[in-house]
Amino acid sequence: MQYTGSKYIGAYKNGRMEGNAEYILPTDTRYVGEMKDGMFHGDGTLFFPSGSRFDAIWEKGLVVSVSLSSPTWTHPEKSPLATMTVEMASITP
Repeated sequence: MQYTGSKYIGAYKNGRMEGNAEYILPTDTRYVGEMKDGMFHGDGTLFFPSGSRFDAIWEKGLVVSVSLSSPTWTHPEKSPLATMTVEMASITP
């Protein structure tokens, strides 16, 4: 899972992104967390240029559990440059 214009800071295993790492998409959205077999896998956080963040547990690149400590969002982040779009509904206390 590497996009043109992205930057990966971390280790490789068998030629694939593996371990704790930082992955910066061309949109300046950053993933900081665990990677396995070239995909987001384990605990990880997406940091968006707007200042929003998304804490989750990932399995083979997909979200399997959202952290309850992740801040609520009022604006979903979308980019035509990135295949990944993450949206969450905001709940205002």
